[in-house]
Amino acid sequence: MRITEVEPILLRGEQGYGSPASGAEATDNGDWQLLVRVGTDEGLEGWADVETLAPAAVAIIAGQGMGTLGFHTLGHILVGEDPLDVERLWDKLYVGSAYYGRRGIAMQCISAIDNCLWSIRAQATGLSLAQLLGGRRRDRVMAYASTLFRSTPEGMAEAAQGYVDKGFRAVKFGWGVFGEDPGRDRELVAAARDTLGPDRHLLVDPGWYPAGWTKPGPMRNRREALALCDWLGDYDVGWVEDFIHPERFDEYAEVRAMSPVPIAAGEQLATAWEFERFISEGCVDIVQPDLSRCGGLTVAVQIARMAEKANVDVVPHSWLTHLLTAYSLQFIATLPRAKFVEFNVSQSRLTGGIAIAPFKLDADGMVAIPDGPGIGAGVDTDFIAAHRVSA
Repeated sequence: MRITEVEPILLRGEQGYGSPASGAEATDNGDWQLLVRVGTDEGLEGWADVETLAPAAVAIIAGQGMGTLGFHTLGHILVGEDPLDVERLWDKLYVGSAYYGRRGIAMQCISAIDNCLWSIRAQATGLSLAQLLGGRRRDRVMAYASTLFRSTPEGMAEAAQGYVDKGFRAVKFGWGVFGEDPGRDRELVAAARDTLGPDRHLLVDPGWYPAGWTKPGPMRNRREALALCDWLGDYDVGWVEDFIHPERFDEYAEVRAMSPVPIAAGEQLATAWEFERFISEGCVDIVQPDLSRCGGLTVAVQIARMAEKANVDVVPHSWLTHLLTAYSLQFIATLPRAKFVEFNVSQSRLTGGIAIAPFKLDADGMVAIPDGPGIGAGVDTDFIAAHRVSA
């Protein structure tokens, strides 16, 4: 079998990223979305989503490369190769794009391509991806509703009640207005905790951008980061996530050593080398590789081994389409311990229309992990065709 095509597919939507004051649902990136399709001469193909600067990523995959090694486009590197040789191809992609890549958009594109190759490999063997990655340790996992902070306590209470009514046993609120007003921050978290009650998990992602994403402001210093963890502990928060600049490993380790709340992070990191440092330096209790950013499943498998050795939990970050949810579920099925799967309830009309997936909550707030060949989800090709635009 040979790879015949590596196709970036750029989609355009009409919604913006944001959250309301009321309990109405928030919206993730509804303006642009990139998909990657890897085709083969035997008709098997893999699909993956990728969270990146989508218009720029198209050129990295299928634009005009240069003759010198390290400046090649990713599609050029792969066409003609055996798609089942996944790990070797990861190395080839990394070296072939090293001068303009190694992190950022190039690594995010490599992540999507790597996921596609694993999907093709699973289809070719007739196995589920989890079986291919080492075997299923579980058939289901608890889902947490992943959404944005609303801007009023009343909106937070209304939103939280909506997730309770839908059967979620865990909810994560993130970003939004959080960080603009410390007094309001506490009111928002208190409203969520009061509504969810003591028997449901409340997770908080304050964001590491200055004052969230709504307006510029100074980043938290170490004392402020620790103070944030201290008061979040008053509300029995299950973790505080990704709230320190991602380059400040020393700060993560220092705050984690003193925090009463578990620390979760890693969605901004990429490659096994970076995660090895992050885990070994004691930065987190829960490491959160994003399969669309970290380097794909090839890297995620290595991260899982590191985390097991360090006795750190792994909960993949997966706030994108249900294609990413599907890949994450297959990966989660193989882990020694599995707390949650992130379930994006804030999908825009664009991100929500791409995947065809069977994911539903059961009576315990759990999501079943598909066990058929491949990843357990597909794509709506008619929807994709209707939203596709020229690069």
